[in-house]
Amino acid sequence: MQLSEIEESAALGGASPDTSAPLVERLPLGRKVAYSAGQLVELIIGGTLNIFVLFYTTAVCGLPAGLAGLALGAGLVIDAILDPLIGSLSDGWRSRFGRRVPFMVAGLVPLVLTFNLIFALPSTWSHTALFMWLTVLSVSLRVSLSIFSLPYQALSAELSSDYSERSSIAVWRWGIGIMGTVAVIALGYGVFLAGPSGLSRREGYLSLTLTLTVLIVIGALAAIYTGLATRHLQRETAAPTHAIHRRLLGEMVEMLRNRTFCILFGASLLLHITQGVNQALSLHVGVFFWELDSEQMQTLMMAAVLGLAMGAPLVGPLSMRVEKRTMLIVGITGLMICYSVPAGLRLLGLLPFTGTALIAFLTAGSFILGLMFALSAIAFISIIPDAADEHEHQFGTRREGLYFAGWSFATKAAHGAGLLIAGLVLHLIRFPENVSESTAAAAAMIPEQTVAWLGFAGGPGAGLIALFAIALALFYRVDRKRHAEIIADLVARRGA
Repeated sequence: MQLSEIEESAALGGASPDTSAPLVERLPLGRKVAYSAGQLVELIIGGTLNIFVLFYTTAVCGLPAGLAGLALGAGLVIDAILDPLIGSLSDGWRSRFGRRVPFMVAGLVPLVLTFNLIFALPSTWSHTALFMWLTVLSVSLRVSLSIFSLPYQALSAELSSDYSERSSIAVWRWGIGIMGTVAVIALGYGVFLAGPSGLSRREGYLSLTLTLTVLIVIGALAAIYTGLATRHLQRETAAPTHAIHRRLLGEMVEMLRNRTFCILFGASLLLHITQGVNQALSLHVGVFFWELDSEQMQTLMMAAVLGLAMGAPLVGPLSMRVEKRTMLIVGITGLMICYSVPAGLRLLGLLPFTGTALIAFLTAGSFILGLMFALSAIAFISIIPDAADEHEHQFGTRREGLYFAGWSFATKAAHGAGLLIAGLVLHLIRFPENVSESTAAAAAMIPEQTVAWLGFAGGPGAGLIALFAIALALFYRVDRKRHAEIIADLVARRGA
């Protein structure tokens, strides 16, 4: 039965489709694009927070950096703790609107409200009041984002059971989603916060978020519509027999008994720790190791974003011919090389480039770095639904929500771990405090050995962590042939 036939039958009040049949193999392009537009929500909000929120709360609103970091960090910590709960609730939900859409709708309104309020902080409040209000907004924003995003991500496993089609969905999600990151940078630096004093213009931040909200709402509504239109394809799970606080522990133990889940969780954790260490040290490495100015740093950042954006059109054809594990390993290996080689060559005295040639070399490396991260991220997005099928095959239960919650938790935990490791590195190498990053004279005062250790930590040191992620990924076993066998067995079970 084709998708259009299923929808027509439902619209006419016909019987529900046979749940023993496999899910639709090919989605119409329009439906695929509409679902993928939902990725704009996470990447626009994540990009805005990563780029602007700390500067806005400290430099613009005057909140001390320690209090701002504590308030913003509280949102990440509480959200990471609640991710498994949200995933489990989504997996076990039963309604005429399906398992995922009710959560996406419930998360959207508080998400949009808190996203704008966090960039509209009152200008007359005390530091204590501002800190408490920012903490409330940070927690609310992060939790609302998870309430929308985790069910949205889990929905991808229910749109198709086809191995290659899931890769195509992942490519479209990444390609459309990364346009949200581009919009954040273009509208932020180029429109609302442009000019010499643009970043200090308080009212520009709210104008930026209100404009981005239009894109967020369009993407969210398109994904919600797709979830409603395809709810006939979503298999119902058995009604939960225990309260959520009693069954969640058992479900998490069940997940940890799954070898594939542990492999993917560990590989994701190590991959994002690698990225977290490199990102946390990138400004220090760029200014003091490579001796770049702000304009050159911006050039490298834009090259990396371009690589992320080009990932989708380049990975799409590749995903039809190459195993997902191979894509993942190639992506992580590419990241390791991009992190390690430039700094490693310079430390060994083997890098022949200086001046303009050096900037061109680093820019090309940043582009390839973005491309490799896109490859590994798309591979992960595509692998997780297949792993959820294997979990049902082994344990008889669907756990898409918990799988994506585990990936989300690994990402957030790794971000914090990356910051922690970077801080420890700066302490161990005795990097001086209160150094102005824009003063060449201050850079000249830093011991040469300290600068060398800084370059090693942000380059080859971070790359070594990726090596362990590659080693774990080698143990992943669900390839195209194995997945076909799993789906055939699941279809037979449902038919019985």
